[in-house]
Amino acid sequence: MTCFYGCILISNSVKIKSLLNELLRSNKAAIFLLSLGLFWFQFQHVRNLGEADFGDYKLIIGLIGSFIAVASFFYINDFISVRAFCIIKLFYAREALDSAFLQEPSARLFLVTAIYFIIIASLYFGAWPYRARDVLLWLNSDRKRSIVLGYSFLLYGLLLVGVAITY
Repeated sequence: MTCFYGCILISNSVKIKSLLNELLRSNKAAIFLLSLGLFWFQFQHVRNLGEADFGDYKLIIGLIGSFIAVASFFYINDFISVRAFCIIKLFYAREALDSAFLQEPSARLFLVTAIYFIIIASLYFGAWPYRARDVLLWLNSDRKRSIVLGYSFLLYGLLLVGVAITY
């Protein structure tokens, strides 16, 4: 995933830059990302609740989650696609951290470091989604910034692939 983000940042496509700026406030992207987040929540987390984890209330928890997703689209729709993307990244971070659980500390160090940065960024942009626009404006104002960040992501992704292969 980091290699993909690195390639996006390295490319100097005006079309990609405008698409990223449009996605920040896009209703279509918000509906897609909120639906994906709701689906992930319902079928990965609510469905697997045990009795000790309020498993007897799966239907109620599922309905509350669905209500929150729909209500957030109608009542907090400013930068909702950024918030929905942060939700998906947080779900992804949980899965990635679960996969690194009980692995050798040297092998999982590179993965969990990146995942904790993803968690911090998701919490930050989830709380202040307009900052994503500011970050994109800052990155696009100087070509060197996006290239340096893009190559950093690309090299870190290749490092993760190398660590996974040699493990």
